[in-house]
Amino acid sequence: MTWISWRWKCKIVYVRSLSGLDTNDVFVPGQLPIRPNNVYASRGNVEDDLRQSIDRKQIPVVFGEYGVGKTSLVRFVVRDLENKGKLVNIESAANKDLADVFKACLETIGYRVEKKRSDVESRSAGSEATGKSNFGNAEITAKLINTEGTSHVIESEYAVSSPTDSKFIRICEEFGVCLLIDELHNASLEFKKDLAVFLKAYSNANCEKFKIILLGTSSDASDLVDLDQGIDRKIQEFQIPSMNSMESTYVVKTGMSRLAIEIPHSLVQRLVSLSVGSPDILQFLCLESAEAALKSQRDNVSEDNVKYSVERLVKNRSRRLYDKYTKVIEQAGIAKFRKQILRAMAESTSDYVSMEEIREKVSQYLSKEIPSTSLSGPLRDLKSREYEEILKDVKRGSGTRVHNLSAFKDPSMKSFIRLMSIRGET
Repeated sequence: MTWISWRWKCKIVYVRSLSGLDTNDVFVPGQLPIRPNNVYASRGNVEDDLRQSIDRKQIPVVFGEYGVGKTSLVRFVVRDLENKGKLVNIESAANKDLADVFKACLETIGYRVEKKRSDVESRSAGSEATGKSNFGNAEITAKLINTEGTSHVIESEYAVSSPTDSKFIRICEEFGVCLLIDELHNASLEFKKDLAVFLKAYSNANCEKFKIILLGTSSDASDLVDLDQGIDRKIQEFQIPSMNSMESTYVVKTGMSRLAIEIPHSLVQRLVSLSVGSPDILQFLCLESAEAALKSQRDNVSEDNVKYSVERLVKNRSRRLYDKYTKVIEQAGIAKFRKQILRAMAESTSDYVSMEEIREKVSQYLSKEIPSTSLSGPLRDLKSREYEEILKDVKRGSGTRVHNLSAFKDPSMKSFIRLMSIRGET
């Protein structure tokens, strides 16, 4: 036996725990924890309220910061519908038009769909939903196919000509479709306009079984869906917060227990703190800590295992963010204003942060009053190409700049910088 093959075999043996489960059967960073052995923490009242909203035929709009577990929560709640083949999951609204969504719904039901380019006038029977819509400049035709053995029988032909097509809604109602549209923050203005028209028609149809759930990364649901009097009575907003300490502790303890691995309370709290409320970060830290322990032929997590997991996260999995952050923060000096500004931005509860909030937080970090004039230059630097454009100005829908507000250009940077701050403290 060669040394290389022995090492490969050891890797397989020691990643499998005494419980018989592999570590990645339990901890699944970057994936949805919806399989039986995956560890998933119930999100408490918000999860119960979401189920209730779906049962009451409302249109939930699920929103919140990047990486707080929005998609995992929703997919966990509707997993039974997914197992029944009822879920139509639009993973991202980016570069989509509403015709793409209709096409996905019809294909799930069993239609063969063709898409044509055309300009279409959209009208509904109700006065609330009238108006012109490009419908993504597309029209779709569909044929329903029944398959018995090798024979194919065309039962009916159907053309969708507008976002308010009542027959399309009736077909989805008959089949009991659950339509989930994710990443609405990346949707085009045309998509949002057509979606609003469609939601009006859906609202007027008073569906019992056809369900619609909308998701996006934002601190304001109005950034995701165009609301007006025609649909706001059906919309119910759900802001998903970061995982709290109790939920995070459950993930660590339950996951390690399923792997028959012991972990001291102090290290549980360390992992919870370092995860900064992000389910994905927590799952990764737990996975790496558990694997490090098992590869050392131990059934308990050590402090070195946790340190190893953090270094793996920072310098391997989040290497791009780490490199950007390291390049833009000051490596010398006392004040280090760029570093303090990024920390203040990351620890804000809002996506859009004012200069005054930044100034207050930086003054707190440095234990002395810092004037805005001392921060305006470093803040401007962080929006420049020389400093990786980590931050950006906030703009209105018209494209004009909103005075005095800043935001992260890459939402994933926010939780990463919170982690780096806590890592520095510990």
